[in-house]
Amino acid sequence: METKEVAYTAAIELAETLKKIDQKQIDQLATSIKQAKRIFVSGAGRSLLMLKGLAMRLMHLGYEVYVVGEVTTPAFLSEDLLIVASASGETTSLINTVTKAGKIGGNVISLTVFPESTLAKLSASIIRIPAYTDKLPESKENQKGILPGGSMFEEAVLLLSDSLIVELAIEQKVPTDRAFEKHANLE
Repeated sequence: METKEVAYTAAIELAETLKKIDQKQIDQLATSIKQAKRIFVSGAGRSLLMLKGLAMRLMHLGYEVYVVGEVTTPAFLSEDLLIVASASGETTSLINTVTKAGKIGGNVISLTVFPESTLAKLSASIIRIPAYTDKLPESKENQKGILPGGSMFEEAVLLLSDSLIVELAIEQKVPTDRAFEKHANLE
């Protein structure tokens, strides 16, 4: 199969995954972002990379946003929002981060495949991303796609994040070209 056929098939599978996400959960994330004093993101591996993309776009829209673990990240406070992504919802470092954020009293939203996971249970709310996982047997609801590993989850997090940015920009009446006035310029 040619690369472009793989990409096309993956795009169709991604669209099907995104259609299954609960809009109410997305709306809760949007509301939480707008209400938070500051926004923090955390993840591991490629999930973290996807949330770094969200952090960058939120910064472009004027939000105060930080990546957990970076040396310039300030202390998390009770009026802050923590967004975490973990397909399994069992990533030990993220469980520790979410537990600490909960003790501080901040709002936590997790993006995960498993709504019954430890991470989900520790979060104020979740967005369930119904992507394929090898942690469950294959079934009608859990069909292996063309992409390897947790790629479908990660791609869904990225596209959902970018789509949320479009919604927030429209709501704030910020034209896309104006949002990029805050884009890095020392590159």
